[in-house]
Amino acid sequence: MIKIIDADIKDDYTVYVEFNDGKKGYISFRKILETDHRQVIRDLLQKEIFDTLKIKLNTLCWDNGVDFAPDFLYQQVES
Repeated sequence: MIKIIDADIKDDYTVYVEFNDGKKGYISFRKILETDHRQVIRDLLQKEIFDTLKIKLNTLCWDNGVDFAPDFLYQQVES
């Protein structure tokens, strides 16, 4: 089972993540957030909401209730 064990917000809606299998790298959320039709996802473009990022239940979560499946995030990683 893929799990996120560490995450850190970087510049321009980019998050550095580390997974339990040793994979690590950066995920750029800007395009994901700008192209999603759901308002709750687009709300993350508000920096004060995006900055509430935390790891919960082995994935990335935000205070507005948004989370992404760890498998999806795993596929988004750029070295």
